[in-house]
Amino acid sequence: MKTDVAEISMNLYNKKNAEYFSHARTEIEPLLPKEKGLPLRALEIGCAEGHTLAWLKRTGYCNWVAGVEPYAELGANVDAIDQFFKLDIEKGFPNIPPASIDLILCLDVLEHLIDPWKTIRRLDGLLKPGGTLIISLPNIRNYHVLFDLAFRGKFSYSESGILDRTHLRFFTRATAIELAESAGATVTAVVGTETSRWQKRMLGAIGLRDLIAKQFLLSATKPGPTPRIEIR
Repeated sequence: MKTDVAEISMNLYNKKNAEYFSHARTEIEPLLPKEKGLPLRALEIGCAEGHTLAWLKRTGYCNWVAGVEPYAELGANVDAIDQFFKLDIEKGFPNIPPASIDLILCLDVLEHLIDPWKTIRRLDGLLKPGGTLIISLPNIRNYHVLFDLAFRGKFSYSESGILDRTHLRFFTRATAIELAESAGATVTAVVGTETSRWQKRMLGAIGLRDLIAKQFLLSATKPGPTPRIEIR
């Protein structure tokens, strides 16, 4: 009997604690378009319960938001989400017109996919020229992972974090940039999430700041002029 790797991974993902899906990813705010109040359209892949999309609408960044999620339900955010697609992005695709989205979010989702490069290429078709793609990916070059592998011979999966047992793909800063740019977009910002200021200063001084980053947030822009937006 053939084993479906993606199905096994998604079953494990579906069993995660509810807290994993229950907060808005407000740390992406520095990477968002600066102008609020414009009629921007956003699509989030792996939107969970829709908290980030609801936050984007509530704070005025977007006036139309849609989400894709195979398992979680929108719950209290159902009225804030304009369109919801309950599907596995590698087995289906949202029915959205090409080149109609200003902002696409893939936050903590691409590492769970068998072929995230294919997904990025397909999503690029939905993004307007000048549109923004924001992704987050775990950093396999983190010193905790490297130390355990080099000195303890361990590569131990866990319930969450960099070596989450549902992760199928692993990235460094360089390969995260390659993924974000794989459909032709240009990365405009990369932010590493760190937890220690003294480690940040010390390792940053010798060019090794990436070793303390647990994940990277990347913003990429699709080539072409930003479309003129008409306020109605």
